[in-house]
Formats: sequence, C-alpha cells, structure tokens
Amino acid sequence: MGTSGIARWTLLLILGLLLQACSEPGGARKLQVGQKLPMLDVLDLQGRPVTFAPQPGKLLMINLWATWCAPCRHEMPSLQRLARKLGADRLTLVGLSVDDDEHVAREYLIENGIDFVSLRDPAYVMGGTGGVANGVFGVRVFPSTFFVAADGTLLRVIEGWRDWDSPEILEDVRALLPPRQAPVNNSGRAGGDRALKNATLIGF
Repeated sequence: MGTSGIARWTLLLILGLLLQACSEPGGARKLQVGQKLPMLDVLDLQGRPVTFAPQPGKLLMINLWATWCAPCRHEMPSLQRLARKLGADRLTLVGLSVDDDEHVAREYLIENGIDFVSLRDPAYVMGGTGGVANGVFGVRVFPSTFFVAADGTLLRVIEGWRDWDSPEILEDVRALLPPRQAPVNNSGRAGGDRALKNATLIGF
C-alpha cells in the first residue's frame, strides 16, 4: 500500500473514532455496575431545579449527551424511536444534556422532534466539575448511557453511540425491563401513575 493509501486509511480510522464518541478528560468511571444510584439534582430545560430517582416498576435509562457532540446528535433519533417502540409502562428514558446553553439544547430537541424527558447537568451550567456527569457517574465519553434498576442499582453502562432501535439492541434493553405489574387503581395501596411520577420526579 502506498503512502497515499496509508494516509487515507488512517484518516478513515480517525474519523470512525470521532464518530463513535466525544472524549471527556478524567479518570475512571465513579459509579460502577452493582452500585446504587443516589437521587440526582439537575435542572429542567427552563433552568428550574429537579430531583429525580428510579421509579418503582420501571427501568431508568439515562443518556448523557451534548449538542456539540456529533455522535450524540447521530444517535438521538434512534433513542426517540426506542422510546416509542418500548413505551413508558416499564421504561423511563431521560436525556441529560451537558450543554452550557439551555436555549441551544432546547432548540435542538424541538427541531428534531425529541419528546422524551430531557434535563440538564447543573455543573456545566455553572462551569464547575461536579454535577451528575462528573460528580456522580464520572463520565469518560459522550454519549454515555446508564441503565438503572427500579431499586437504584446500576445494571449496565454503554459508552459511545448506538443504533438504539436496531433489533439486537432493542432485545438487549427489553431483557433489562422489570416484569409487568398488575394494574392498581387510584384507590389501591400503590396509588395512581400521576402520584407515582410526582413522588419520584420532583419538580415536574
């Protein structure tokens, strides 16, 4: 292979790596599989404080992303399709943006028809290093996706973009979903879905 061929393949390799994930300086991931996720203090897209945690009977899927990250933008439509295919009865999908400008993140989501729950990491708004991405998860690349059981246990971490509505990945996510629960009316012990949401997604 000539010099030009080697250069071309090197360029393609570099571009492939860039399309896979955006690096984030830092050390080892902080929250490890098997550990419990604490309640998370974040912001909504209007800058209001929100505290959220896993909901009983649901898998929590948290995708950390940014508009400046090309792989994040690349996978976002497939996340939207995954949310629609799997529904919300056993899955809560949350996009957590690390953009420092709420208007940029909000406009991107609107323009691309992304309607699952979207929040922001306050550390990136304040220009700090704590928050959720760094302080809780210790994210190494964007996008990073965390799967959390209903009891708060971290089940799996996926770094880099994925085609989330591919048959193989849909099957993997379905395998993490908790068993279906028998419906309970509002007069029962468990209460209705609205009360459950208000109890676990404070600020919505």
